[in-house]
Amino acid sequence: MQNSTPSVIKVLLIDDDEEDHLIIKRLFASMRATKCELEWASSSDEGIKKILEARHDAYLIDYRLDFRTGLDVLQEVDARERNEPFILLTGVGDQGIERRSLSLAAADYLVKKNLTGENLSRALYYALGRKAQEKQKIDQLMEVNRTKDEFISIASHQLRTPVTTIKQYLAMVIDGLGGDTLTTRQLAFLQKAYESNERQLTIINNLLKVAQIDAGTMELAQKEVDISQIICEAIEDFSPIFRKADQVLDGKVNSVTRAYIDENAIRMVIDNLLENAKKYSESGAKTEVKIVHIDSMLRLIVADEGVGVSRPERLFKKFSRIENKLSTQVGGTGLGLYWAQSIARLHGGDLAYESNHPHGSQFILELPIVK
Repeated sequence: MQNSTPSVIKVLLIDDDEEDHLIIKRLFASMRATKCELEWASSSDEGIKKILEARHDAYLIDYRLDFRTGLDVLQEVDARERNEPFILLTGVGDQGIERRSLSLAAADYLVKKNLTGENLSRALYYALGRKAQEKQKIDQLMEVNRTKDEFISIASHQLRTPVTTIKQYLAMVIDGLGGDTLTTRQLAFLQKAYESNERQLTIINNLLKVAQIDAGTMELAQKEVDISQIICEAIEDFSPIFRKADQVLDGKVNSVTRAYIDENAIRMVIDNLLENAKKYSESGAKTEVKIVHIDSMLRLIVADEGVGVSRPERLFKKFSRIENKLSTQVGGTGLGLYWAQSIARLHGGDLAYESNHPHGSQFILELPIVK
């Protein structure tokens, strides 16, 4: 812990009472074991500005300021995301304020009348040590995550080649290129093996795509295209699939809309949304595809009459599958929507979810367009 504490701790005090500032300044001067440089901000505005400059090692914030409280300051600077510790000072102890300050990531809560140079020095020392330990844990987790992503990428690459080869040979035998005529039963077995192999290849491809996204190695081949044509082709390709499931896919796209996109990646995103709409809807359901233009953005809306989403906050997380009455039938890896949203954001857009009242889901793909 000692190695994590700077030789001279730069501390910012935010307090609108000059007398309190002078008292705390004397306390700092009395410290023997800890060397500190104290800077004073006499208003919450000045304090927030200096915090955002990130020139200090720690912050002391008075609870009662001008038109803000110390808790307001913690919220405005997003103390949870900062590397420096925050210590809240107050005139009288209050358990409610103490609990709220700690929930907003304050490292400590000190009552002014009980302050001494020794306990203030100790509070700073341990607050800096805890922050350093937190940062070390975060760095370790990031390294574990990076190693995991590398493993997934390598494993996916290594698995993809033999699985693809198996698929090719199965297809050749099913098509009669293996010689002797197969019985109906043998063909049925081979067809099931082919379908299982296809599902396995889909999982491997999904893992590989997500690993590329997470590693930052996903490269988009963007060019200016008519995205409305891509949407029309997707609707045309999926219409017979919906009819086979006794569902309706309705969508009319008339206007030409040009966008600077990776055509293959965006087509895969659209396919993912249409596939999900079909999988999570029952017989007789309708899915509607429509385009809305808002300023310089295109919004592609895929609205279904399916089972809906019970926990939308989990939708775009990796390996997250939300249970519903159809989820056990359709299977899945929980990677598709995470990947699709990542692709949308790489294009400068987004992918979001809304409920489709009275039942069902709406997925909204937003992309910038060329005017």
